[in-house]
Amino acid sequence: MEFATSIAENVLGRLASYASQEVSLAWGAQLELTKLNKTFSTIKLVLQDAEKKQVKNPLITRWLGDLKDVCHDIDDVLDELEFQKLRKKVLVNNSARVKGQVCQFFSRWNPVVLNFKLGHKVKEIRERLVEIEKDKREFSLVEVAEQAEDHHAPQQVHDNRRMTSSKVDASKVIGRDDNKKQIIKHLLNDTDFSSEENVSVVSIIGLGGLGKTTLAELVYNDSMVQENFEKKMWICVSDNFDIQALIRGITNAANGPKCEDESLDLMERKLQDTLRGKKILLVLDDIWDTELIGVTIKKWTDLKLLLNVGANGSKIIITTRNESVALLVSSLYMHSLKGLSHNDCMSLFIQRAFKIGEEQRYKHLIEIGEDIVKKCGGLPLAVAAIGGMLYLNKEQRHWSSVRDDDMWSIGNDNILPALKLSYDALPQKLKPCFAYCSLFPKDYVFDCEHLVPLWISQGYLKTCKKNEDLEQMGLEYVREFCSRSLFQVDVDWKTTLRIKIHDLVHDLAIKVAQVEYSTVNFRPSSGFEVFRHVSIFKKDLLEEGAQVPDFMLKSKKLRTILIPEEKLRTILIPEDGQINQRCFVKTCISRFKYMRLLGLEGLLLDELPSSIGSLLHLRFLDLSFNSKLKRLPNSISKLLNLEYLDFEECNALEEIPKDIGNLINLRSLTMTTQQTYLPEGIRRLTSLRYLGFVGCVNLKSFGEEIEFLNNLRNLWINRCNNLECLLPNMKHMTALDSLFIEDCKKLQLMLRSGEGPQSLRSLVIWNSSLEALPPWLTEDSADTLQSIALDRCHNLTALPELMNFKFLEQLRIEECSKLSALPQGLHCLTHLRELYIEDCPELSKSCVRQLKGEELSKMGRHVTITLDADDEEDEADNRLADGRIRYHPRRRH
Repeated sequence: MEFATSIAENVLGRLASYASQEVSLAWGAQLELTKLNKTFSTIKLVLQDAEKKQVKNPLITRWLGDLKDVCHDIDDVLDELEFQKLRKKVLVNNSARVKGQVCQFFSRWNPVVLNFKLGHKVKEIRERLVEIEKDKREFSLVEVAEQAEDHHAPQQVHDNRRMTSSKVDASKVIGRDDNKKQIIKHLLNDTDFSSEENVSVVSIIGLGGLGKTTLAELVYNDSMVQENFEKKMWICVSDNFDIQALIRGITNAANGPKCEDESLDLMERKLQDTLRGKKILLVLDDIWDTELIGVTIKKWTDLKLLLNVGANGSKIIITTRNESVALLVSSLYMHSLKGLSHNDCMSLFIQRAFKIGEEQRYKHLIEIGEDIVKKCGGLPLAVAAIGGMLYLNKEQRHWSSVRDDDMWSIGNDNILPALKLSYDALPQKLKPCFAYCSLFPKDYVFDCEHLVPLWISQGYLKTCKKNEDLEQMGLEYVREFCSRSLFQVDVDWKTTLRIKIHDLVHDLAIKVAQVEYSTVNFRPSSGFEVFRHVSIFKKDLLEEGAQVPDFMLKSKKLRTILIPEEKLRTILIPEDGQINQRCFVKTCISRFKYMRLLGLEGLLLDELPSSIGSLLHLRFLDLSFNSKLKRLPNSISKLLNLEYLDFEECNALEEIPKDIGNLINLRSLTMTTQQTYLPEGIRRLTSLRYLGFVGCVNLKSFGEEIEFLNNLRNLWINRCNNLECLLPNMKHMTALDSLFIEDCKKLQLMLRSGEGPQSLRSLVIWNSSLEALPPWLTEDSADTLQSIALDRCHNLTALPELMNFKFLEQLRIEECSKLSALPQGLHCLTHLRELYIEDCPELSKSCVRQLKGEELSKMGRHVTITLDADDEEDEADNRLADGRIRYHPRRRH
């Protein structure tokens, strides 16, 4: 029974808060809460010892399970208390404004009856907890003294190893140079292929965790490979070799005509039209021969036939764990990847476990590290994970305990013990966050702004402060996972991240989560009644006679229902499928009253039952991409505990519920609406941290509705075609640190001096007609701005003086064709970490000239510079610049 300690700590924190304050409870419930808190505190002291001993004593596992059930029940009662407080606050706030309407809106609320019922629940829970406290005496559990912990953020994160791009950083990859050269040799050999086929296959075979994907990335991004192929596509396949999904993904990756819900025949023609006569390189990463859904001879033959329209010398790289897959695809060359040598493993270990040069001070730890590395079996992922774990603790006793841990002797797979040790070493508060990721399919790409709210909705992020920035805390949690190699950074935008999870790490998440989780990758055969979190694929709701699965109906207190989008898959939903989905939603609402999270993304619902207002525990409601949804019931405004509401891409939605202002706990709101102006209630959502407008095609003005949302941190505006101005004044939005604007052709960013945002850290502008950045940027945000990203701003001709931005760390410019030069003074940006320019040929040439002068010598060596390659002279120039400038080829069309 995993992470019982973390759940208990969360509940105890809430319980202590309520026990110490007056909440107007009847029937002695206040006293019961105080007693409950006292009993719970004594049990908490032995939990860490119990979690260790349960491995050898299944009775302790059962005892921990009973305790977790009580924890969840306490949490539910505290939720009801919180709902009662929020309802009272809404009544008070609105009484003067809409007296009659408010009374009618909450007409069924009787606080006396409610308090009486809650009192009974608290007493019954305390009696159960007393029995659990008695049972613990049978196990001789040792009390562990509590240590003070900073709940605001995890321990220090290794900034010196953070990746900032999906392209692998070759300088950080150890021991794979020879492998890379061998594969490139076969890729570039145009005589080494069959005369009957234009496309040949190179396979990379090896165990999970050996670095097959990393090696493929090294090859894919090599400059010689870049120049040799006209079209390059990367597709992550995983266990489901779905031809239709692959054709769609390859066509889109090749920048061909966008594939949506067309027939297979039409998509095949689009693919061949896109690739015909061009020399192509296609990477199919992580192919399996899983029964029924994996690659088969027929599937491969069909795909290969479609790709054979490419020019002679075209290549496919596949990565796989199974030699049988490499044989099935008739590989021209099979590269069997072996484990790293011990010396290379030690180099990687030192890179992960120490700051640069720090290892010289810890010779005694290096000796222990030698023994630990030998146990990792040459697997880079295992070495990196263990090194990341030890980075945070330099005590010799701790290192010795890791070396001597019994976990190394469990099973025959060297990768799992290393990862499990890394998991066990996580702070307690991170463990349930890690397990929650098991709900998603393998190879899922997570955006932090979507992942962190899921954790928050379950109460996994703890804080002792009233107005804590939980989203920022969650971002630090993600960085902590990345530093331990449990997550992999795909893109780092400073204020948010996009991350991936290796499939072996995903297996670990399933392993630690499986008692309470039923996921798309793991359906236990028993114990349905203890499930609290469920994920299910959309396609499972489209089968004939589909309804709420039996295993869900057996669960008594489900907290999560999630329908994640399948990778590379768009599903056509027939009419009877929509009926099934409507019934599914109604049944879930009526049966699962303790839900915290309900994710209904992309179901194409035409209505949402008014009974949704009965889910008083609900924190997270995702209705995005329900394009037929015309209205939301006003009862949604009764969800006073709701923190995240998303109805993005609900393009038929006529208006926002009139009482949306009652959702005073709302932290994030993303909307698509046909309204011309925002309803008045938006201004009352003062807890909002994130506000997104997507495809609001009729929206003309924000008015003053969002001007005084002084807790708002992120404002996202996308495809609002008739929006002409931001706000009359943004100086009151003192918390705003991220502004994202995309595809808003009429939007002007002009504000008077002193009325722009005063704390902006990140500015992203995509596909804009702006000719210049607004003056307020240098006048009001110069002292705070850290990241500027400009993409497809084809009318932009100049940038403001960059030296004004004293703390700028990241400058990314892509497809800004009229921008011909950067302002002088790059060397004055002492905090700059990344300068990235792509598809801006004139700007890149200008930068090369600029950097040949004194600018480069004055810039810090930590700055990563990436420019368009213009000709062969660039490589020579780079050698003169000590290799500090990276080049990527211009896109070939």
